[in-house]
Amino acid sequence: HGYLRHVIDRYETLAPTTIFLQGDPLTVSPDVHCLLNATRLWAPVQVLSWVQMAKRKMEFFTQCRAANLGGCRVYVEPVTAGMRPMLHGDRWLHRACRMAKRFKGSLFRFLASQLGGDPALANGSAAQHKSLLRATPVPPQLYRAYGAQFAAAAEELRRRPKPFYTRLLRWLVTPHDAMHTAGFLGVWRAYTPKEKAILLELIWMALLGAERHVPPSLCSSCLPAAQTLPVPVDAVGPSCAADYFSGAPRVEACNVSGDGWGGRRPCSGDECGRLSVRCPVTKNDGER
Repeated sequence: HGYLRHVIDRYETLAPTTIFLQGDPLTVSPDVHCLLNATRLWAPVQVLSWVQMAKRKMEFFTQCRAANLGGCRVYVEPVTAGMRPMLHGDRWLHRACRMAKRFKGSLFRFLASQLGGDPALANGSAAQHKSLLRATPVPPQLYRAYGAQFAAAAEELRRRPKPFYTRLLRWLVTPHDAMHTAGFLGVWRAYTPKEKAILLELIWMALLGAERHVPPSLCSSCLPAAQTLPVPVDAVGPSCAADYFSGAPRVEACNVSGDGWGGRRPCSGDECGRLSVRCPVTKNDGER
């Protein structure tokens, strides 16, 4: 909310660089003071986080230095189109996030089309919003930043028009049971503002096109370090082309079904049932 309010209120007078941090930035960035003293090294969209405390004991995060700025630790997470890690095992997302379970390998496309696509199509008929989802391209690189801590140049923020941020704020703060009357798909009625905040954290980097400023070699540079770690028996292991657990390709063809809000059964055809996605490889825990 604070990020969006700031951009909306100061859109015409943004500082040359705006820094977006959590209330306690140290939770995901122990080197935040180091980073704030290294502004000369920043990219136009710069990740300002490392990893949460629970993960800092993993040797991988210390060895993966591809995104570091000088002596400041930074980690940029390579992910699939399902926003699932490729280099290390992290089950949090598809265990805790209901939308990640629901949309599987199409989570990025759904979020990008709903939040960054043409609102008239995103909120339109089933045929319109599903067509928009299918037509949404996945960037050659796709990343997330822990805690959504980053800095962005004014020209990067203004690549999106002010109405984009205004709509995004309305999407975020509208109570879940009022989403369908506020100009959004009824499917959003199932998600609270807190859950939507988690989804926004996942997609922030992509909405700003941060991948344009991340070296293409980032994943391959960190792959040798990831390959030295033990792999769970139910995981395929680290890769720069597939999901760590299932081995699902970074981008896979998934089928979208349902009408986007959930008509009552009995019903038939493509308009029946809640919007969901069926992917050939990406699975949730417990699925066969």
